[in-house]
Amino acid sequence: MKREFIYLFFLFLLVFLFAGSALLMLMPFMIPILWAIVMGIVLYPAYRSLKDIIRSDTLSAFFMTAAVFTILIVPFSIVSVMVFQQLVEATQGLIAFFQNNGYREIVEKVKAFPFVEEYMDRLQPIFEFLQREEFKRLMSESLNRILKFFGDKLGQIAFVAGKNVFYVFVFLLTFFFILRDGRNTLRRFERLIPMDQEDLESILGTIYRTILAVVYGSLGTAFIQALLGFVAYSIVGIEYALLWSVLTFFAAFIPPFGASAVWFPLAVFSFFNLGLWQGIFLGAWGLFLISTMDNFVRPLIIKKGIRIPYVILFFATIGGLLKFGFIGLFLGPIIFTTLFTLFNIYEKRILNQNT
Repeated sequence: MKREFIYLFFLFLLVFLFAGSALLMLMPFMIPILWAIVMGIVLYPAYRSLKDIIRSDTLSAFFMTAAVFTILIVPFSIVSVMVFQQLVEATQGLIAFFQNNGYREIVEKVKAFPFVEEYMDRLQPIFEFLQREEFKRLMSESLNRILKFFGDKLGQIAFVAGKNVFYVFVFLLTFFFILRDGRNTLRRFERLIPMDQEDLESILGTIYRTILAVVYGSLGTAFIQALLGFVAYSIVGIEYALLWSVLTFFAAFIPPFGASAVWFPLAVFSFFNLGLWQGIFLGAWGLFLISTMDNFVRPLIIKKGIRIPYVILFFATIGGLLKFGFIGLFLGPIIFTTLFTLFNIYEKRILNQNT
């Protein structure tokens, strides 16, 4: 008995040490690996359907990987380059504006807006504050920090581009093997866990439903909101419509305002600078189409897949986003939904057994 205990102790110690070392080596590639796992889970039904036709694991995985590269990676890369170009142009325009206009000229131009002129008496204290030296110094420091940030990013563009190309390769390679060998690997993983089959399936099912809910409820609705925003921004004639639509996509994940944090200021800007119908059109489009996705479609989809209180889901999503980056949109909800499932298993298997 003692010899068996020592044997098990050293076995688990070696497993822990080598598993920890393997995890450390995989950490630099963790982001593309996690994205490959997510995409593999989402697209696995399509892979199974293709496999039923082709009758080959390797060929089916290869064609699915090629499809993901063609349909997702290539368009995403093209849009990223176009957004970067618009960002550079907008930054250069901002720099030129501040170089060609003094601080007083900018304030006078703001005062010339029709809305500002109409309510000048009420807004006068604000303009007095804007003309103070403290505010001028704050604006100058803020602008210098923004320009330095963009300058640093532009300087790193070659390194970032090279790293992203390598990440795409890691993603596609991992995605291919997840489709081809993922089922067998999962079955082996299930055999190694000393847990009741029903409980294990409950945990894996929770993870699967959570990933689908986040993909369709968060990523899907944010993408549709960005697409609707791009259409509206283009119709009213706002410059850098693609850049603003990408900002709409990312803003959609940040409560409480979501995508309205982008389209509403643009609607106000359009009303005073582009025309009456442009402002009214963009405001109505944003209220009845873009924000409808936030208020109705997203909660409906997520509620069906994630069965935890909304306040917990809120902190899980935002906390995951802040801690792990964009992939945290999946990791945060997965951690909390799995934790709730483990609580249910504990209540069913341990507490009820003791009573």
